[in-house]
Amino acid sequence: MKLPEISFEFLRTIPIVQKVLLLLLLMVGVPAIFYYTIWDEKNVAIQTLDGEIAKQEGQIQELSIKAKHLEELMAANKQLEIALEKKKQSLPPEEEAILLLKQVSDMGVRLGLDIRLWRPGTRAEDPSKLFVRLPFNVELAGGYHTAALFFDRINNLPRIVSVSGLRMQSPKIEQERVVIQTVFDLTAFVAPPEPVAKPAQSGPAKASTGAPAPAAK
Repeated sequence: MKLPEISFEFLRTIPIVQKVLLLLLLMVGVPAIFYYTIWDEKNVAIQTLDGEIAKQEGQIQELSIKAKHLEELMAANKQLEIALEKKKQSLPPEEEAILLLKQVSDMGVRLGLDIRLWRPGTRAEDPSKLFVRLPFNVELAGGYHTAALFFDRINNLPRIVSVSGLRMQSPKIEQERVVIQTVFDLTAFVAPPEPVAKPAQSGPAKASTGAPAPAAK
């Protein structure tokens, strides 16, 4: 099949001014049509993709920062767990702490101190449920250096025992020696009691019939 021939003879009849205008229209119109039909759509799509990429990069950066902070928090939490476990190992059961305090009192007597008051206070469980406080109000008398040695021995105990509210009165002469009256609060920190496990129920209890048990033969 032969294609029809396209003749441009009609262009000869068009005035030169119109030819110039037609050429200018083609020079301006074709790029404009290309811009608005192809380039502008592509440019909008590129800008949209750039916005999505920037958004994704921002989210990735935010997640990376959170992940880094999470790792730091997990490491800090691990250190706290280790420290807490060490502290728990220093917390004796309550019975052992009472025995330890008795040993502290005997140690003061062996050093030459006169234990004039050893009064237990109110047992208090910490709100954290991690330990229990056993406070004692203590009053003793003796030489200054002996009392200082006594407190140094308490400070070196392997278990957690604290001294607070230390008050020393004016020294007095008793039996030809200088005696200082010392009052302080001694607190032992002990482990909380273990929770009592509830006995498991094997099944619903049978209702009693009220009938007396048969007599043994």
